[in-house]
Amino acid sequence: MQPDITHRSKPFLIAKTRKCEEAKVRTRPEISLFRVFVLSCFRDGKKGPRTWWSHVAQWAVAILFVWRAAPAAGQQLAVLQKFPADLLPFTGGARPDAEGMVSYNKGGFKSPEFQRGAMHCLMRGVVEGNVKAMDNAWRAIDATFQRQLASGGFSRKGAPHGGPEGVAMWLSLVDQAILVVRESRLEPRYRNRIALLMPKIHKAARWLAQPLHQNALQRNDAQTPNRLLSDALAYGLSGILAGDADLKRVGRRFVELAMMLYRPSDGAFLEKGGADSSYQAVAAWNLQVWLIYMPDARLEKMVDRAVAWERGRVQPDGQIDVTGNTRTGLGQEQWMGHRKGVNLSEITLCLLYHYARTADPESLAAARRIVEWRRLEQRRQK
Repeated sequence: MQPDITHRSKPFLIAKTRKCEEAKVRTRPEISLFRVFVLSCFRDGKKGPRTWWSHVAQWAVAILFVWRAAPAAGQQLAVLQKFPADLLPFTGGARPDAEGMVSYNKGGFKSPEFQRGAMHCLMRGVVEGNVKAMDNAWRAIDATFQRQLASGGFSRKGAPHGGPEGVAMWLSLVDQAILVVRESRLEPRYRNRIALLMPKIHKAARWLAQPLHQNALQRNDAQTPNRLLSDALAYGLSGILAGDADLKRVGRRFVELAMMLYRPSDGAFLEKGGADSSYQAVAAWNLQVWLIYMPDARLEKMVDRAVAWERGRVQPDGQIDVTGNTRTGLGQEQWMGHRKGVNLSEITLCLLYHYARTADPESLAAARRIVEWRRLEQRRQK
């Protein structure tokens, strides 16, 4: 799991940025033209009242402008923009250092998976309209792909990490970040960078799609649905970016593998044979991202139950109940020499995605309880 790192920001600055963005929406040329057309439909022309066909033509053009002005269905950015501004800084992320390295890659590149925390910062920068933060996070992308091999992978002989699992985890986040940038008004600023990046992402995804690596992921992640769903995003979102139908097909297969580890009776994802209140959130978050781009009514009902299960582990004071966890919070596993605890940022992120997608007030309330507990802990540590 990615280290739980929270960067504080000033909520009033975020709110101000969002208001400015909303003002831009209100003054978009498409919207202004729409108003003109609507008004003209009800005005008399110089030669008398409008004919019926003139009304139809005017409304057709008006509808076209509205269609262009509205955000496309299924955009992840539209979901992120619904997050309460004061909670956004508590959804995780890690800034790169001067060399573009993040997390355990600092001091020497080990694996692309450790770079993914910067992608949360990049997406948050898009939401806030913060170009400086976006450019800073983008350095992690450049630094990672500078280490891509001719084969498309990143692992070097003798390296402890960087195999199929590491590449899948990296692609699952960098793909999201690129899609969010493409969906934003800042896309023109990054268009050339994205164009240069696309062949590299596609190459990495095609490397990952080799039967050898698909089999490795299926074998190594067989008991961890959160990882299988991350694998699915790596394939599926790369397929969307590259226009590669085969990658999307492989992604769907990994979703089905993950859902074989879903318990319909209560909505729990079974991590290594049982439920886990930290990895449950990761699985439910990954599945929600998948559904943004690959809608599926059957899976929507299942993810709602999964999130409800997670909400039930958020205690009234905002702490997370780890009773019965199979992997985190009780010293069961270690990662890079540290005991795995529950990742509060990932749980908050999962709950906010659900709130933004469904307007469920219980998910928002649970996320707020977690954040308030974290704020209280921060004050206690001062």
